[in-house]
Amino acid sequence: MSTSFQSLRSLGCMLRAGAPDEKNEVLAHEWLSLKTIWEATRPNVTDPASLAAIDGLFPKSLVWKSGAEEWHELNAAEQAIGLVLFEPQLTTEFLILIELARARKLTNLAAHENNAKLFDPLDESDAAMRRKRAAYTTLLDDLQRWFINQRFNRRLRSETASRLFRFGLCVMGISILPFLLYFFIFSLKFDGTSMAPGDVAKGYKLFSSNPLFGLGMVSAFGILGAYFSRVMRFQLNIQTFGFEDVMTEYQPRMLYVRLLYGMIGAFVFYFLLRSGIIGGSAFPDLANISVGEHIVWQASETTISPSATHSKLMDPSGLTILGPTVDLAKLLVWSFLAGFSERLVPDTLDRTEARAKAADHE
Repeated sequence: MSTSFQSLRSLGCMLRAGAPDEKNEVLAHEWLSLKTIWEATRPNVTDPASLAAIDGLFPKSLVWKSGAEEWHELNAAEQAIGLVLFEPQLTTEFLILIELARARKLTNLAAHENNAKLFDPLDESDAAMRRKRAAYTTLLDDLQRWFINQRFNRRLRSETASRLFRFGLCVMGISILPFLLYFFIFSLKFDGTSMAPGDVAKGYKLFSSNPLFGLGMVSAFGILGAYFSRVMRFQLNIQTFGFEDVMTEYQPRMLYVRLLYGMIGAFVFYFLLRSGIIGGSAFPDLANISVGEHIVWQASETTISPSATHSKLMDPSGLTILGPTVDLAKLLVWSFLAGFSERLVPDTLDRTEARAKAADHE
């Protein structure tokens, strides 16, 4: 981060810069601005060792690569030059930095604003200059740290989004697999018998006769709900997403635990339904859950009187589709919710336990 308002502001563009291997005009401009400031300050520096040391910090050729090492070298050069700035340049640059700190809402902004009273342009004593340089370099260091943290959090968000994308592909595959197996076995059982309106194929009861499919679908949608909860939280908190979020919720092992938690929750909820502990019109009738082959009906227009009055009649189109029953749809929705909500199943179990204890005391 250079010590001019334009170059400091341009550091915001660094947060949106391209890949490290691409040319980055922002970094090249930062070095150019810093070089200009150094050339203006250089005549005031009388120590040959300091002159040689700062001159050695500047790259021999123009820097275009925008990696962590390149930004570190620039930050080091800025801090070194900040130690040799003189009035009125030091005061001017501090005021520029304090405005940038206000725009970035630094957490310790109040302390830096309090240091502004140290910058009396008429006081150029050695003690006053030492205090001014200390205040300036502290503010510069805090701003550099803020930009480093921004770049770090930006990289964390990118890596977490990639991880969630890979997990999402796997979860979608797991969710679809039970249906693919179901339809494959269904096609083997269906004998192609013609169906009347309202009929379904003989494979209608395949789900009920093979509970394994029920458990597979329920578990898959529990995993899907758990994954969706993590993706939704990531999207809602993306502006404040940081290191602690990654370590506590988005590490691969933590994601595996969350998906397992969702699968177990849906699994337990399925047996709560099967046992009759919970029930009602909002819950599925497990005796009717299935996937069946349904006729696709098409509307045909038939004249039923000499007038222009017409009515719509439904005729078979010759096509059939596989579709879930209403009860199967309810089961999958509740399985999704059991995986999505971290409290649905625990709260249900707590209420069940409370009812059981109350019954014991009666």
